[in-house]
Amino acid sequence: MSNLRHHPLGQPVPDSVHAVCVSLPTMRDVMGYEEKWPETLAAVKFAYPRFVFHDYVLQAAEQGARRHGLAGRAVYAVASEQAAREMAQWMKLLDYAIVPEGDFVLMHFADTPEARTGAKAFLQHTGTSISSRQAEAYLLAEGLLDKGQPEQRTETGAEEKVLSVLRDYVATPDLHLCSSGMNAFYAALKATRRLQAPRGRRIYVQLGWLYLDTMKILENFLGPDEEVIVQTDVFDWEAIEKIFSQYGDRLAGVVTELPTNPLVHTLDIGRLSGLCLRHRVVRIFDPSLAGVVNVDVLPGTDLLITSLTKYAAHAGDVMSGAVAVNPASPFYAKLRELLPREVQAPHGSDVARLAAQIGDMPAVASAVNANALALADHLSRSAKVARLFAPLETRSAANYRLIARSDDAVGAILTFDLAGDLAEFYDRARVVKGPSFGTGYTMMCPFLYLAHYDLVSTPEGRAHLRARGLNPELIRLSVGAEPVEEIIDALGL
Repeated sequence: MSNLRHHPLGQPVPDSVHAVCVSLPTMRDVMGYEEKWPETLAAVKFAYPRFVFHDYVLQAAEQGARRHGLAGRAVYAVASEQAAREMAQWMKLLDYAIVPEGDFVLMHFADTPEARTGAKAFLQHTGTSISSRQAEAYLLAEGLLDKGQPEQRTETGAEEKVLSVLRDYVATPDLHLCSSGMNAFYAALKATRRLQAPRGRRIYVQLGWLYLDTMKILENFLGPDEEVIVQTDVFDWEAIEKIFSQYGDRLAGVVTELPTNPLVHTLDIGRLSGLCLRHRVVRIFDPSLAGVVNVDVLPGTDLLITSLTKYAAHAGDVMSGAVAVNPASPFYAKLRELLPREVQAPHGSDVARLAAQIGDMPAVASAVNANALALADHLSRSAKVARLFAPLETRSAANYRLIARSDDAVGAILTFDLAGDLAEFYDRARVVKGPSFGTGYTMMCPFLYLAHYDLVSTPEGRAHLRARGLNPELIRLSVGAEPVEEIIDALGL
């Protein structure tokens, strides 16, 4: 059955307990989800895994707490002892303990609202909670589940298959799978800090309005003697060059997305790389929005980070990521030594599921690209669309073509401002509505309501967004591989 239809509130898409998308079919449902209305949350059993703890993950922590007599303590299932220690350090915990439990660890500490808020933030931003599949395997072994999710997996040589496919697009021996795209960034940033801090370089530059957790890591995970400079406009080269000339040998790293999420802006990678090389600044570039299958940024960066939840796991049911070191980087020898110890590897069951579908990534991407080009043309002429953001939009076009693998390799994302009412359009559209992107089926979301509800929900926050070129009501559309005429009809644009 086609996914171009209405999906009930709370329905996981795909129909799997490991789905990374949950249906929020109306703007009222979006509001209820963000404001935690009981009637909405009662219907939403699953959500994007880093943002909401999966029920299996909670059950695993509860079972571990029972086994170890941890009643009254806050208990979390963390993927590794190293991650748990970093969590305790970041939260500045004194009263805590780490207990091995199966192939993960339990992190427990005095139960306070502040501590729980900190624990959730750390695990969300760094991607170091156990996955739903890891929790499922544990619960099955404990006799707490009758059966696992029926799904196709590649049980033999899974990691080798995934890496083999990826190396067709990321040509380096130093390519590491991570538990998520955000863990890839977290690892890359830690390695860069270890490299640059001894050299007196402690200033990081964020170019563009980037994905929420990328910005949160830069905001909250640097040391007290480190800082981040934010330059939102990636086309303002006067401002960008001023940062380099002003801070020069104090700069540690530059972080950007190619293109940016959600505005699909692509800066001039050659110009930026030249500045970074001249000033000995580490480049950390993220091509997740278009996917490594569509863009090649490795030659222009030192560390490539990417989400494999998108495009590679095109069924929409695996959390995974990757980080790579460019062999031509001037920092190659040191980064390839530092990076592996910072990575949180994905669970074997997630790699097995990813391996079963990554082989189809080129074909799915090809179909998605063709549809995205056709839809961009259609939306650019629609009276119902006030403004369209796309890879080949005027300011980005030349820059995007520098990294695109082919003329039609545009990726899935089209972002647009509506000429009419958001709720009227959103509620009527017959597509999957929820977070994530890069799947074989079309999906969309009111992106800023899901990623930055704290800003969308106040006049001051909305003004903050508009000042940075973001319409609070914008729609981020992830184009799927369905017949393009059917997508256009389902959108009603």
